[in-house]
Amino acid sequence: MQKLSFQNFLVNFFFWAFLFTTILAIRYYDIGNIAFINQDIKIPLIRIFGNGPMIGLLVAIPYTLAEAYLKDKGLYHNSLGRIILNRTLYLFIISSLVLLVVAYLNYQLDLVSNIIDISEIGFGDYVFSATVGFMFAGALFGNIILTLFRTLQSKIGDEELNVILAGKYRPPLEVRRAFMFLDLQASTTIAEELGHQTYSHFIQDCFKDLHTALVATDATVYQYVGDEAVLTWPSEIATKGNNFIEAYFIFQNKLDSRKAYYEEKYGIAPFFKAGVNIGSVMAAEVGIDKREIAYHGDVLNTAARIQSLCNKYEASLLCSEMVVNNMWNVDNYEITEKEELLLRGKTRMIKVFEVKRKLG
Repeated sequence: MQKLSFQNFLVNFFFWAFLFTTILAIRYYDIGNIAFINQDIKIPLIRIFGNGPMIGLLVAIPYTLAEAYLKDKGLYHNSLGRIILNRTLYLFIISSLVLLVVAYLNYQLDLVSNIIDISEIGFGDYVFSATVGFMFAGALFGNIILTLFRTLQSKIGDEELNVILAGKYRPPLEVRRAFMFLDLQASTTIAEELGHQTYSHFIQDCFKDLHTALVATDATVYQYVGDEAVLTWPSEIATKGNNFIEAYFIFQNKLDSRKAYYEEKYGIAPFFKAGVNIGSVMAAEVGIDKREIAYHGDVLNTAARIQSLCNKYEASLLCSEMVVNNMWNVDNYEITEKEELLLRGKTRMIKVFEVKRKLG
């Protein structure tokens, strides 16, 4: 997730630096100077290339932190319209405050350089100048563009949107990935007890709590299917810190920590079962009107069938031998081979293991 945050910072920096440099350049070549004030004074061209990137950096840092904070505080749990409105408003305030700081710094610089006379020109002349007005308008426009992009990114998924934009999987490509199938235990019984409307709110709450595990383990949701979620990772991220195992424990711990909430609101505390597998699959961009990345291969089928064995073994987390072979610090876990099985629809034997965290 740190990698993703840094990527977001770079996108924010280059976007804002380009936008503000462009605005300053247009103003310069339009009237012959940067004109933070509306007077015919000569300010070096280098100020354009200094102010643009400086504003971009000063906006990008708090902007990126605010994005992460708003996401962590559940801003994106609102309706799409509310998300767009709130996000644009909050982040416009941040960029506006930065513009005021930069305007003040430029005002002080011009005073020290004797470009302007403080007896004739005050800071208010800078703030209400046409150039700063254009900067504020650019900040509003930029926030709308970034908000729409980030909302689309959140809707489709960070990784998936980047892949679709790059066209990486237009011709199908073999990749190595891990998959976790998460399924609500006793879902049919719970649905009957709660009724379909309350049950939908119940599932919605569960998958909101899944967010903690997604952030902590750099996981991507491949699919939501009813009361089931399918998580996926590139193999190098899956095995780092045993993300493809830890995601389950982080999720279930989050649910357990909110047990009182679930029992008070629904009368039931949720518990999920999981099956994990890793290996090579084919990745392909599919669809015309609605495009998405689809994964095909035996790895997914096996993960789903391993998960279906949890009830049989009264296990919460089962995985394949390939997963166990790719785990690190196995001494931190209790790993028990259940037996060698011929899974439904398979032609070869598969070793299935139960994984538990060691207490203490």
